[in-house]
Amino acid sequence: MSRCIVCGSSELFFDHHCKQCYLKNYPILKQKKDLGVFACSICELIFLKSRLTTHYIADIGKNSVNTFFLSLLRQSWDFHYRPKNLHIKEIAIDPNENGYSSMISGIVDISASPDAFVPLLTISEEFRIHIEWQECLECRNRLTGSYNSKIQIRTPKKVEIKQLEKWAEEIESLSQMHPLADGKNPLFKVDFLKSGIDALFQTYPPATSVGKIFAKKYGGIISVTTEFAGFDKSRSREYPRKPVVLITLPEFNSGDIITINNHNPIQIRSFKESKVEFWDYRDKVWKKIPLKSFLASDPKFLDREFQQFQLVNFEQDRKMAQIMNMDTFDTHYIDSKEVSDVSEGETFQGILFDGMLLRKQEKA
Repeated sequence: MSRCIVCGSSELFFDHHCKQCYLKNYPILKQKKDLGVFACSICELIFLKSRLTTHYIADIGKNSVNTFFLSLLRQSWDFHYRPKNLHIKEIAIDPNENGYSSMISGIVDISASPDAFVPLLTISEEFRIHIEWQECLECRNRLTGSYNSKIQIRTPKKVEIKQLEKWAEEIESLSQMHPLADGKNPLFKVDFLKSGIDALFQTYPPATSVGKIFAKKYGGIISVTTEFAGFDKSRSREYPRKPVVLITLPEFNSGDIITINNHNPIQIRSFKESKVEFWDYRDKVWKKIPLKSFLASDPKFLDREFQQFQLVNFEQDRKMAQIMNMDTFDTHYIDSKEVSDVSEGETFQGILFDGMLLRKQEKA
C-alpha cells in the first residue's frame, strides 16, 4: 500500500502526498498583500489610478462589486497553481468616526487543484483593501467648472436663436443617453454663438458619441481637432490640448432648390445618415446620394425666385401646356406633366429654368 512520503498517511492526495502535507509543501497561495483603491469623497465612486469603475462604496457586498474585488485579488496575489474558483464569504467596511472609512476587510474562499484530474482543494484567507479618498475627475471638473472636450456646431448660413436652442436641447437629450460612470450627465454647459453652438463636455467619449449622432441627423461633416488648453506648470515643456468635435452643417435647408454639377436643378428633401435625398427635376425621380458626393457636385443656390403663373390651356392632345407669367404676361410651352395637377385657368408658383418648370415637390 502506498503511503504519504512525508507523514506516512495512507490517504494519498497527489504526487505521493496526503492533503495536509501537499498543502504544507505546495500551498495554493504563495504570497498575498493588501490591496488599495481610491474612492471619491463627493460621489463615493470607486476607482483605480488607471481607470474608473461603475461601483460605489454603498454597493460593497453586492455581487457586481465582489466580482470586481475578486478580480483584483486574482491579479495581485501570487499562487502556486491557478485558482479555479474565488468566492467572498465575508466583506465589510471598517467603521470610522469621521464617516470616511479607510479599510475594507473580509474572507475569501479559494479553490484550486494542482492537476486537472485531482479534486479541488479549498482554503480561506483574510484580505484587506485600503481606501484612499480623493475627488474623481468628473466631480473635480464640476467643482472647478472646467471641461475636457467640446462639440462645436457650425453652419455657413444664418440661423435664428430658436434653431440654436433646438440644437442645444437635442445635444442635452443625447448626452443624457451617454452618462458618466456615476450616472450624471457629461454635458457641462452650452454656449450660443452667431455661427452655431459650443457644447462643453467633461470627458471626450460622450462628446464623440453625441457628435456622431447629431451629425448623421443633420448631414454634418465631422472633423476632430484640438484646441490649446493653457500652460501646464507641472509639465513645463508640454502644452496640453483638449479634443474638439467639429460638426460643419450643410449650407442648404430642406425645400431649397439648387443646382449641382453647374446645371442640373434639384430640390433638397432631407439630410440624414450622412446622405442627401433630393428631387431630380431632369430625371423626375427622388434620389439619395452620400453627403460627400453631394458636396463634391458643387451645389449652388439657384439664383431665381418663384413667380406666379397661370395655366392657359393644354395643347397637342394634352402633351403640351401653355402657361403665362402673371407679371410679364409672357407665354411659354412646357411638358403637360409638369402641371398635371392644375386645371385650366388656375394659377400656381414656379420657376422657369432651362426650358423646365420647377415647382415645389412633396414626396408621397
